[in-house]
Amino acid sequence: MDQPKKSTKLRSFSIVSTLTLVSRITGLGRDSLMASLFGTGWILDAFSLAFRVPNMFRRLFGEGAMTAAFLPEFVRIDQAHGRAAADALFCGVGWRLLKILFGFCLATEAAVALFYLTMSMSDRTGLLCELTMLLIPFMLLICMSGFYSAALNGVHHFTFPALAPVVLNLTWLSGGLIAARCLLTGPAEARWIAISIVAGGALQLAMLIWNAGRFSIRLKPPAAEAVTQAKVVFQAMAPVLIGLSIAQINGIVDSLLAWVLSSGNIDRIPELYRFRLPEGTAGALYLGQRLYQFPMGVFAVALGTILFPRFAKHAQAKNFADLNTDVIHGIQLVLVVGIPASAGLWLMAGPITDLLFRYGQFDAIAASMTTDMIAAHGLGVWVFSGLLIVNRVYYAANDQMTPMRQGLMCVGLNLIFDIVLLPILGATALPIASVLATTFQLGVAVEGLRKRFLTVGRSAFIPILWRVILCTMVMYLVTQYALQLVHSPDDVLTMWHRLVAVTVPILAAAVTYAAGLIFLGVSPKKLLRKPMTIDRVS
Repeated sequence: MDQPKKSTKLRSFSIVSTLTLVSRITGLGRDSLMASLFGTGWILDAFSLAFRVPNMFRRLFGEGAMTAAFLPEFVRIDQAHGRAAADALFCGVGWRLLKILFGFCLATEAAVALFYLTMSMSDRTGLLCELTMLLIPFMLLICMSGFYSAALNGVHHFTFPALAPVVLNLTWLSGGLIAARCLLTGPAEARWIAISIVAGGALQLAMLIWNAGRFSIRLKPPAAEAVTQAKVVFQAMAPVLIGLSIAQINGIVDSLLAWVLSSGNIDRIPELYRFRLPEGTAGALYLGQRLYQFPMGVFAVALGTILFPRFAKHAQAKNFADLNTDVIHGIQLVLVVGIPASAGLWLMAGPITDLLFRYGQFDAIAASMTTDMIAAHGLGVWVFSGLLIVNRVYYAANDQMTPMRQGLMCVGLNLIFDIVLLPILGATALPIASVLATTFQLGVAVEGLRKRFLTVGRSAFIPILWRVILCTMVMYLVTQYALQLVHSPDDVLTMWHRLVAVTVPILAAAVTYAAGLIFLGVSPKKLLRKPMTIDRVS
């Protein structure tokens, strides 16, 4: 791999990770506002569950299965036949995707409206139906935005796709601030925020359409040949869709369990008492997921966005030497960043919750529930990050079946862990079960990857892994000591104290961990540019 390629990869990663950081910060701002408006009561529960549906489709059609099936073929055609041929494929796939999404939106709106108008229901269920109907159009907008982003990434343009979520978050945040200032009731505020989310989805899609046009990528009715190509892409999507649906279904099942098993819903079913969860569990689960996705988004998602087109390019060209190098690089980076991020989020869950969410309606009980969810989800940062990178290698090699089979095992394990752990751990069993099941899936996926693509084998990871674990242990102890130094009682928990309680331990952790890596011969700056070789770490 020559130096210009390395520099391009590093520059692209810097752009995407920086914009993703901005996106995650604005996302935390919107979540903080939501928490202060609604606490972790039934309104946030209803909102988080209603938002699950479009968010699931975004991950499946906008970023997941569609990207995995479409992007390698788009890259291959663009390299072999030029931009016009790639644009034809874009039109064929995009037109078909648009019709599928539009039909699903109409059917879902009709079904929910029929249920809402004909059934007698509680206020909380009624609000859930209303928010679902308001948010369904967002599903189409966000999926098409993800499709345009995949095409732009395929031509190695990453700026606008990474900027699009910032536009959505700012619109969402603006809508929330207007609702907080002008509306009087929680349900009315939730409805207005849902409308602002749809507006943000429309704005980001418009921005991506304009930007794609600069690269001669335009959606129009496709020619007959493009329709045939689109069928091939959608056939390849099927196993990917099933595999990724499993991960999303796990999340939806967790949210549904948190909603259904809430105290108010099962009071008349004695058999389920041992599974009973406090009201607000679904909202706390949503906030916990949002927080663990912060380090994932800043690092793992950005890294996967940059590496996936490279994986696809190497796989299509049968260049397994460079594919091997990029895979090793990606996994090494996940280990170096993901493991300390998991430890740090587990340790810092309480101070982070106080800083971001403990305002307004978000009381000490809500903060305690959310802290537990953040800590439990935090354990899996390195697991989810690793699986994100590893599965992209399979998809780049046009192997959609292997992740699907592994995902089926994961969903079964997740359900088993839920049933076993819920009576023991309560609400935190939901994220812990997901982490345990995904850890098993990651282990199986990495072993399969090692046998097929990694000519170096385990020796590429073990020397760097023990260094990471040792540095993380030292970092953990230093961070714990820093937390004790800056700890303040609840009665003097001002904004200044909250900020100090988060920034000081995080800075201490970052300095300690980086110094430890350098002391043990691992240069973070060099590792970002290229993977460490066996000679350098042995």
